[in-house]
Amino acid sequence: MKEPISLDTALQIVGSLKVRTIKQIDETNNAEEKELLNQKIAMYLQEEKMLYGINDMARLSVMDKVVHYYSPLIKEMNGVV
Repeated sequence: MKEPISLDTALQIVGSLKVRTIKQIDETNNAEEKELLNQKIAMYLQEEKMLYGINDMARLSVMDKVVHYYSPLIKEMNGVV
C-alpha cells in the first residue's frame, strides 16, 4: 500500500505537535491541564515509536491519523487554512 505522505513528514508532524505541547506545559499553572498535556506527550511518543516500528498496520494507522487529523490541525494552528 502506498502512503499518501512520507515517513519523514509524518514523524515531523508528530514531533512538531509534541514540541508545541511541551511548550504549553511551561505556560500553564493548572495541574489538571498539565496532566492532560503530559498524556498528550505520552501519546505522541507512542505514535513516534509506532512510526519507527516494524508493524506495518500500526505505522499505516498512525500515518492515516497524521494525514486526516494532524495535518489539518497543524495548518489551522499555523493559520494556513
